[in-house]
Amino acid sequence: MRPLVGFADASRIDTATKARYGLSDDALMEAAAIGMASALESDDSLRSAMDASPVPVAAICGGGNNGGDALAVLRRLAFSGRTGLVAVAADRMGDCASRRLEEARRSGVTVLSPDDARAASAAAEAGVVLDGASGVGFRGPMRPAFHALAALVARARGPVVAIDVPSGIGAMRSADEDPEAPVAASATLCVDPLKAELYYPGFRRYAGRVIPVTGVFNRSAGLGSNVSLLDAGDLDAFLPGLDPDCHKGDRGALGVFAGAIGSTGAAVLCARSASAAGAGSVTLLVRDALVPILASLVVSQMVRPVSDPGSRRYSAVVAGPGWGVDDANASALDGLWDAAIPLALDADALRLLAASGKGRRCSPLVLTPHPGEFASLAAIAMGADPEDPSASAAASRRAKYDTAAVLAETAERFGAVIALKGSVSWIGDPDGRIAVWDGREPALATAGSGDVLAGLVGGFLARGASAWDAAVSAVIAHGMAGRAASVRGFFEAESLIGEAARISYGRKPDGNQG
Repeated sequence: MRPLVGFADASRIDTATKARYGLSDDALMEAAAIGMASALESDDSLRSAMDASPVPVAAICGGGNNGGDALAVLRRLAFSGRTGLVAVAADRMGDCASRRLEEARRSGVTVLSPDDARAASAAAEAGVVLDGASGVGFRGPMRPAFHALAALVARARGPVVAIDVPSGIGAMRSADEDPEAPVAASATLCVDPLKAELYYPGFRRYAGRVIPVTGVFNRSAGLGSNVSLLDAGDLDAFLPGLDPDCHKGDRGALGVFAGAIGSTGAAVLCARSASAAGAGSVTLLVRDALVPILASLVVSQMVRPVSDPGSRRYSAVVAGPGWGVDDANASALDGLWDAAIPLALDADALRLLAASGKGRRCSPLVLTPHPGEFASLAAIAMGADPEDPSASAAASRRAKYDTAAVLAETAERFGAVIALKGSVSWIGDPDGRIAVWDGREPALATAGSGDVLAGLVGGFLARGASAWDAAVSAVIAHGMAGRAASVRGFFEAESLIGEAARISYGRKPDGNQG
């Protein structure tokens, strides 16, 4: 897990580093430039782009520290032998950026003003365009001087590489309207610790590949953050243990309330995915009319009518996939909510929850909403009516552009670990912890994918994982399964189950689990 910090925390880290170590803005800028120039030259595609143009790099520089960083990068590239470098610098530069501008000019960099006709040509011809128009201090709104610089970046025919963050990304100013689109970068050279805002659903597409630049701040600088970026190697730390001598009872029993006429597939996917996550037994609890249908569709899972559920005691329950939102299911949800048992809610169960007015749950709870379902829950957490379109729209905007804060508020409101699904998935715990999975696998955007995720969560809960560990394990395993399945191209959700089972088993090559 890699720490992520918000823009405000990044600014505090900068200030604290200068105070503690006696460093100047100039020293930090030089450290950043060394790392960024090295990253440009080390990346095969970016180096090839620079080599292919008589203008290897054109830097579009605002008057702040990001503009200074870009100018320092040009100087480092000039020192390494690059020629034909161009800087387009704002008319008003800060003290530190002004020093970098003079250094770049003395190093042979051609310096142009934004209204110079040659600036547009340089941006269009450049092998790489560096976006240094603004940084983490951007507060908006976008003024004419910013638009002029952004328009030059938009002329780029080669890759755009953002300095630390794409220009124009900033704190959310209003929940009543979407912010103006920031600069769209092919890659972002982000000073470590990485910035959480780059992974907000509304901003992620603009950052491109996020390339960490280390060595500017102490490697421990972000360790106090409550937000972390996950990778595949983190899965083992969250998977529930597996005793080599266990029997199926030790692996837990999961009940699944799912399925309706026309949506039996959702129930099957969820139940089979719970088995793939390692649950010892899985029972589908469905309406009487669905029993023969679903009994013919599953082999390794049991099917019981809700009118006669039997005496089996469940270790955990999943409710919602393809379930329906009628009064009978609302009543069933009431009983599950009050039961002292780990519970995962998805799809229709989330809609019922949003309409129920329920308070904070005391027993372990995992919610797996997509953005539309989350907006209703977030509106409730914000003290608004989820049926009010304006409240839902405001909550939706916050989910895209104020993700960490609204996720934490909603998790606290319901006492739930929430896995907000998307191309980038955000997981929030009521205790304030947040984890981010930067999956961005478009093949996972297929019907039934969320049912598989819900089943994985339920399977891990049944095996004894905490709500947090179950949600994190499920999101990672689901994302890894999607990557593995996509090697063969587009797929149906059913293809995820076998991949998830392999990934979730967690045995090492010597045969020992864990």
